[in-house]
This record gives sequence, C-alpha cells and structure tokens, in this order.
Amino acid sequence: MGKVKLLSEETIRKIAAGEVITRPASVVKELVENSIDAGSTKITIEIRQGGKDLIRIVDDGIGMDREDLRLSVSQHATSKLDSIDDLLQLKTMGFRGEALASIAAISRLKVETNADLTQTGNYLEVHGGVIKEIKEIARVRGTTISVESIFYNLPVRRGFLKSDSYELKLIVETIKSYAIAYPAIHFSVRSDGKELLLVPKSNSVKERLELFMDKRQVDSLVELKVDNPLISLYGFLTEPSQTQAVYEIQQTFFNLRPVRNRTVFKAIYEGYGGTLRGNNPNFVIFITTGPENLDVNIHPTKQEIKFADERFLFDFVSEAVRKALGIKKSEMIPQSDFLFQGSLIADEQIIPGFWQLHNSFIFAQIQSGYCIVDQHAAHERIIYEEVLKKEASGALQGLLFPIMIELKPEEFAVFEEVAGLLTAMRIDTKVFSGRTIVVESIPAGTYLGKQEIAELFQDLSKIEKKNISNHDEIAKLIACKGAVKAGQKLSPAEMESLINRLFACQEPYFCPHGRPVILKITLDDLEKRFGRT
Repeated sequence: MGKVKLLSEETIRKIAAGEVITRPASVVKELVENSIDAGSTKITIEIRQGGKDLIRIVDDGIGMDREDLRLSVSQHATSKLDSIDDLLQLKTMGFRGEALASIAAISRLKVETNADLTQTGNYLEVHGGVIKEIKEIARVRGTTISVESIFYNLPVRRGFLKSDSYELKLIVETIKSYAIAYPAIHFSVRSDGKELLLVPKSNSVKERLELFMDKRQVDSLVELKVDNPLISLYGFLTEPSQTQAVYEIQQTFFNLRPVRNRTVFKAIYEGYGGTLRGNNPNFVIFITTGPENLDVNIHPTKQEIKFADERFLFDFVSEAVRKALGIKKSEMIPQSDFLFQGSLIADEQIIPGFWQLHNSFIFAQIQSGYCIVDQHAAHERIIYEEVLKKEASGALQGLLFPIMIELKPEEFAVFEEVAGLLTAMRIDTKVFSGRTIVVESIPAGTYLGKQEIAELFQDLSKIEKKNISNHDEIAKLIACKGAVKAGQKLSPAEMESLINRLFACQEPYFCPHGRPVILKITLDDLEKRFGRT
C-alpha cells in the first residue's frame, strides 16, 4: 500500500462532479431546476449528439450580476441557504449550489446572463473548473448556459455514456417531468438543429397531459384531491376499467419536484386493490408537505426522496386512491365473474390440457371449468416460500459457470451484511477480490442470471438499514428477481411443474406482494355469458 496523500483540488472537484453529474440528463435536470427557481416563463433546451457535445439552456428568468456569476461556479456556493438550519425549510428545487460548479468541472462551460436591463450583462467561460474569461456583454434579461464536451477531461466516464439516441431519450423524459409539474412554463427542445418537443403554456396539469398521453387515456383519468394538516395530495389516476398492460405515464412529485418514492408507488397499487388484474395504471401525483418532513438528499442527484413517516405516507396515499376511485374495501380483492373462489381450486383435480396465453398466463382445465395462472406471480410465490424454509435439504442449483460481478461500494457494504442470509436462502457467494464477488449456486428452479443478480444487489442496497436483516424482505427480492418472467415461453412439462409446485405452497393464491396468482372461471360462468341460462 502506498503512502496516504491529500488529493489535489482538481481531483476533488472531479469526484464531487461525478456524484451530482452522471450523464447529460443530469446536467439538464440541474439547469432546468435553476431556471424554474429563477422564475422563468420560457425555457429552451438545445441538444447536440445526445447532449455529449452541447447542452444549451436559455431562460427568461432573473439573471445574475457579476459577483453572483463568479461565485456560481465556486464549490459549495448557493443562493438557497445561509446556514445548516435552512436545509429544513427549503422551498426551492434544492440547495445543491455546487451543481453549476460540478458541471463546470467536467465540461467547457459558458454563461451569459443579465439581471437588470438598466445595466450590461455578463459573460463567463470555464474549462474544467478553471475560469478562462469573465467580461461584460450586452444581452436581454435572463440566462443562457452552454455546456460543451461533457466529460471531455474524464474520458473513462465519457466512455460509459450510451448512444446519442438513448441519452437524448433520458433528456426528453426529464423535460417532460418538469413540463407536467409546471404547466405555466413554455418548454421547447431542439436536437441537432431539429425541433423535437414543443410544449406551449397550458392552463392546467390535465391540459398539459393531453400533449403526452393518448386522448382516451386522458379522458379516463380520475382527479384526486385530499388535504391533511400534514400533507396534501393532488393528481390524476386511470379509472380501473381503463388500465392497460403498458402504462404511458407514472410520475410522482414532492413539492413539485419529480422524484422516485417506492412507498408512494406501492401505495397507489395498493389503493387499486385487485381491480388491476395484472394491468398498470397511469398516474400523476403531486404531494405537498412542509420541507422539514422531507429528505431530498438521500440520493446525490436528488432523484429519490424520503418522507419523515413512511408508514403514514403509505396509509394516507392508498386510502386517498381507494376513495378517489370509489373502490370499496370489499372490492380490494376483485369480486367479478373471474374471481377464483378460495380453496375450491385446490379441492378440484387439475386436468393436464396446459397452454400459455402470450407466454405469460397458463391456462389449466379443472373439473368445474378452468383457471388462469399468472406465471410470474406464481413462480414468485414458489420461490418466496422455498427460500424461507429452514431445512438444510432445500434444493440448491450449482452453477456450471459461476457468476462474477463487481459491486458498487454501497452494494458491497450490503453484501457483507447479508452474505450469511443469502447462503441460508440457497445463494452461495464468496469474495473474489476487492468488491468483486462470485455467485456459485442459486435456488433450484430459479432464473437468476448475471443481470438478475446485479439487480438484486442494487435493490438490496436501497433497503433501509434497519430492515436489511429482514428475512421476509430479502426473500421477496430473491423471488421477484428469480421468477420466470412474463413473456417467457414454457414447455408443457415446465407449466405442469409450476402448477404442482404452486399448490404445494401454503398460500398459493397470492404472490408475496399481495397480487392475485389465480383466476377461476366456472362452466356456469361461461354458460351465463353465452346466454345459456
């Protein structure tokens, strides 16, 4: 091991930049948020080569004077807080004043700005974090920021960027999120000289959604509005009968910030209960609460958010969704003609007449009619119960070619905590070197490849630390990742094996997440539908 050395300022800047700026869409996100905070009514985004060569943001908001401009590219400079106490009262997009400094550290940055039309504007040019020029210019009120050659001084990081079309797709998705949240702002996006997206000012969120969704889906949206002293909910959800296999928009906002929150996502699905029947709803949900109730900085790029009381949040959202959709508690498990009837299926003989619908659902004939099994949900239930069994004789599948995977630091930290639990759940691992691990065996009958193992550790790293040793939570993740996927073709023998293993489970009717696994249709149901009775 070499001697301990202090990193250079340049290296420190680049490391900090990498935490906040991961790709062109990160740059767009930070700069658009600054434009919104500046009170802009029109924001124009110009992109070249998926943002790799150029990202230019033009706004008509309040600009910066010369001193603000100079400080804006200094690390830890911000206009959004004065002390640590202000973190609890932030009402802007965030406090990461170092975002512009981070962008400047990994690009060739040019800023033109004017805060006061009675005075001249200012121009700043920074290369790799080093100020090259600052001067006065003539320009209208507002700010233009040009980010050229992202990661030009970090070729390895630049090499990790994906195709131009993929990076552009992420940028457009980012812009759409802010366009939905801020209908009063005009947005436009140009890519390689061509107009890609034009979003004129709208009068409402729903009017803006008409630009991004099929009209029939917009018409099927149900408005949600609930107020509470602690939290307010507003938004739109798909009426249950109009849900589809593939959704168009699923977006959540906290205090108008587009973020991910798994608790809200799960609560929305819980609110629909069994009415979804495997489909997915569109939804746009706005949650407003005091900034002291939120932690927006659990993720370096502020893409995730944590509420002070996640249990309350789950109950509040799921109940609000249920009431908005008019779903009675008795309907939380679907009470339709296609509802399976408890243990009646288990009491009937399943006749081997198996076949797949769209490589996702298994049809099986029974004495009183037939049943439909969701193959992914069924396999989830099987794996979940099998990995939780204590018997040492639990089936284990050795890998002919062990899976080698390098974990991120946070993932490796979790691995060290849960390696013993994984072994008990039939996943044998060992450290190869550094943060590289080798998976030598997996639970028998699972579909855990390299991608699924990587996703498993990604999800494990997101589990709250207090729950990381929770056998049930880990078993659910293993079941989700290892189960046969929808769209995967099965042979008749595989279908029969899946059905037999399912009915050997203690609870064959629901997956570990509570979704129905089996639907039963009787001959009487069919005769009624064909008008025979």
